[in-house]
Amino acid sequence: MDDQRSRSTRATAANRTKVAHLERVLADLLAEALERGWHGRISVELAVQDGTIQDVRRRLERVER
Repeated sequence: MDDQRSRSTRATAANRTKVAHLERVLADLLAEALERGWHGRISVELAVQDGTIQDVRRRLERVER
């Protein structure tokens, strides 16, 4: 894919909206997981189709100690 097309695909309104959502999701997950006493995993998964972000999925797995 040439540089011009990749820039225009990333800059679509749909991607800007999803990236803003992704940033909020990540901030929320980090705020919860980075507390003292929290043990586990966090993950964020993106589904992308033809250069456009379709879904943002979050997983938070807490280990009970």
